[in-house]
Amino acid sequence: MKKFIAAFLALFMVLSVLPADSFEIATDTPATDNAFASLLTPYQPLTARVRGMGTTGVAVTGRSDTFYVNPAALASGRFELSVPSLQVTAYHLYDAVKGGGNLFSAGTLLNMANGIQTGYGRLLDVDAAMSFTAGGFGLGINATLGINTFADGDRYGLESDLFGEVRAAISLGYGYRFELPEDFSIDVGAMVRFSYLAYTDTFNASVLSDTSSFDLNQTPIMAGFSVPIDLGINVNMPLGFSVGVVSRNMNGRFYMTGFDGFEAYGQDPFGGKSGSGTRFSFNSDWSLDAGVGWSYDTWYVSPTVAIDFRDIVGMFQTDNFTFRDFMYHLNIGAEVRVLSFLDLRAGLSQGYWSVGLGLDLWAFKVDVAYYRQEFGETAGSYGLDGFTVRINLGYDR
Repeated sequence: MKKFIAAFLALFMVLSVLPADSFEIATDTPATDNAFASLLTPYQPLTARVRGMGTTGVAVTGRSDTFYVNPAALASGRFELSVPSLQVTAYHLYDAVKGGGNLFSAGTLLNMANGIQTGYGRLLDVDAAMSFTAGGFGLGINATLGINTFADGDRYGLESDLFGEVRAAISLGYGYRFELPEDFSIDVGAMVRFSYLAYTDTFNASVLSDTSSFDLNQTPIMAGFSVPIDLGINVNMPLGFSVGVVSRNMNGRFYMTGFDGFEAYGQDPFGGKSGSGTRFSFNSDWSLDAGVGWSYDTWYVSPTVAIDFRDIVGMFQTDNFTFRDFMYHLNIGAEVRVLSFLDLRAGLSQGYWSVGLGLDLWAFKVDVAYYRQEFGETAGSYGLDGFTVRINLGYDR
C-alpha cells in the first residue's frame, strides 16, 4: 500500500510539470475586461505568518498554512486546532495614513480608495477559517470576502471600479512519512478541496462615499465551483534541512452561472436549477512551486529560513529571461521564535520586503504582517502594500 501511494503521487507530480496546454480544454473567460484577471488565480488565503515571511513555506513545516502551501507538511502528524481564526487585510494602508485623520473612522476606506492606481488591485479582505490536523489527516474550512479594484486609463482613485468577491473552500488532505536511514525521510501529501467562487460585476468606487447609489439586486453576480487538487512532496534531511515541491490547483476549472442580481442568486447559489442564468466556465491557473528550508528547534530560540521559487514552469517559459523575471518568482523568508511565544519575521517577496510579528499565548495567538504584494505582470511594476492582522483561538504551533 505504501508503494502504491508513493507511485500514485509521483505519477501526478510528473504529469503536473507538463505544459499547461496539456490540461487545457475549451475555455470561456468570465469577462474580457482585465478587471477579472484575479479570478484566474487559485484561492490561497495566506496567513499573516506566511505574509510576514515573504510568502514562503513550501519546504518548512506548516501550521494551519498547510492547507494552502504544501499538503506534504501533514505527514509530520502534528496536532493543530483552530476554532476559529479571523484575519483582516487592508491594502493601500500607506495612502490611508498619508490622507490623515483617524485610521478607525469611516473616512479611512475613502483614503484607501483614493490610492487606487491603473490596473487590477485590492482594497480589503476578511477571512474566517477553521482547521484541524492530527495523525497525517487535515480538515480545513475557509471563507473570504474581498473588495477588488480596477482602474482603466485616466479613471483611478474614486473614479475607478470595484467588484466584490466571495471565496470559500472545504479542504481535506492526508500526508504520509517514509522513514529512511541516516535521519532522512520523505513526506508526501495530497489535498482535495471543494472551492466556491462568487463575484459581482464592476461598480463605481464612488459608492464608498454614497452607499445609497448601490443596489445589489441590480448588479449581476457570477457564481460557481471547482474541485482542485494539491500534491506535494518534502525531503527531510539531517540538521533541519528540507527540500519541497508542490503542484497546486490541478483540475482548477470553474463551472459558473451568471445571475441578474442578488435575489436570483439567492434562489439558486449553485446554479443547479434548470434555466437559471447564463452558464460558462474558465480555468483557474495551476502552478508548480519548489523550495528549500532550514529549521532548528530549541525551547529558547527556534530559527527558520525558507527560499521558494513560485511557478517555476512559467519562469522557464519566459522569452528573453531577465533578472526582473527571476525576482518575480523568488521569495525569501525567515522567522525566529523566542522563548516559545514570540515570533519575529521578515522576508523578500517578488522584490518587496515584508515584516511580521506573532504572539503565541497557548490557546490565543495574534499575528500581524506588513508587506507589499505585486499585482503587475513583472517584478516592480505595481507593488501594493497590505497590512494583515490574524487572531486565532485554539492550538496552532
